[in-house]
Amino acid sequence: MRPRSRRPQSTRKPHPVMPLLLAAGLFSATQIVLADDEPPGWVVDARQGAQALGGRLKQALTGAIEQDGLVAAVEVCQIQAPTIADGVSTESMHVGRTALRVRNPANAADAWERRVLEDFERQMASGKDPAGIEAFAIRQVDGQRQGHWMGAIPTGGLCLSCHGSSLDPELQQTIDQRYPQDRATGFEPGSLRGAFSVRIDLPDPD
Repeated sequence: MRPRSRRPQSTRKPHPVMPLLLAAGLFSATQIVLADDEPPGWVVDARQGAQALGGRLKQALTGAIEQDGLVAAVEVCQIQAPTIADGVSTESMHVGRTALRVRNPANAADAWERRVLEDFERQMASGKDPAGIEAFAIRQVDGQRQGHWMGAIPTGGLCLSCHGSSLDPELQQTIDQRYPQDRATGFEPGSLRGAFSVRIDLPDPD
């Protein structure tokens, strides 16, 4: 086997996201810190996947609420949202959502995602605009090298209808029936609702 040559140490400045991840202890010894001035191409793809999911899901929710009321939005999240996520995902890219407090247990965060979400909360508490809060790293998951990107989702007006502190009684009953383990209520405007979470399969390095 040919020995790998040692790459010269980079003199470029680290990506602004990197210090935030390091401070939060989000990297293990098996993960690679990204130190490019510009994010790699897979991060751009991940952002686009998240944008597509967010746009289509918002459109579906808005249409359901306008036509049949808030109770219909619960059905969209339970039945249509996974289909929408599958539709914007590809064979090598999985696009989804996660949160510290989830309604659907299938969206529960893994340990790395949880640490990222907790860091997102700290950044938002310090006044940072959630539109600029993201994190990314290269991970080894079940033997597969993956790029993992996450972007913060703030609690907006549409979210509050089904995830706020005071819900319509009929809506609350529907949520209790469909999601008996629901933990996703009581959110305040502008708080962290969750995050888009995009995983992209990457080739092994040369």
